[in-house]
Amino acid sequence: MRDLRRRERLLAVVLAGTAGFVDAVGFLVVGGYFVSFMSGNSTRMAVDLVQGDFGGAGIAAVVLVSFFLGAVAGAVVTRLRPRDDRPAVLALVASLLLVALAVHRLTAATVVGAPLSMTVVAASMGAMNSVFHSRGEVSLGVTYMTGAVVKSAHRLVDALAGGSWAPYRQQVSLWAALALGGVAGAVLQVRLGVAALGVAAAVVTGALLVTVWLRGRENRGA
Repeated sequence: MRDLRRRERLLAVVLAGTAGFVDAVGFLVVGGYFVSFMSGNSTRMAVDLVQGDFGGAGIAAVVLVSFFLGAVAGAVVTRLRPRDDRPAVLALVASLLLVALAVHRLTAATVVGAPLSMTVVAASMGAMNSVFHSRGEVSLGVTYMTGAVVKSAHRLVDALAGGSWAPYRQQVSLWAALALGGVAGAVLQVRLGVAALGVAAAVVTGALLVTVWLRGRENRGA
């Protein structure tokens, strides 16, 4: 994250907060399964299988596959649109969130309504991780924070040994954004239900518009 420009670091924090928000909504809607944290779903799937809860294991598996396919879609977009890859990925994420809302409204009266809409949400979170990539590799994952927590520990030791505190603050800011986003997502899900995803879609759309504007200004100044 230290190699990113200031505005890119801000975008990463905004997206991490959005991921936390969406994950909290999905967790409450589906009942204990994640839409952006695939390590947790992998563990849930294994435990459900051992306990004979094949329905639960199936939910975890479907969400895992959806997240993977979303990540594939994000990778395809970055390959097809190398010059405007970041706006294109953000547009994909916002579109998937809006599709999830539409799917929920159309299927809300059915048993599969909530799980079906959450699979689309999982795909959006998989795609979001393609926002920051370099030479075909994801340079910064914004929907999972295990790496950020580990890096923050190393950066803390570096800072205490006389190094800069900036890298430590940058890593902690990602985790804090995800946690605070989770709080906001849980609160709004209780009040609004799946409709809370509209807030996430609006935030991603706002990030898209700002990104397009900044890139346009850079191109005019070049």
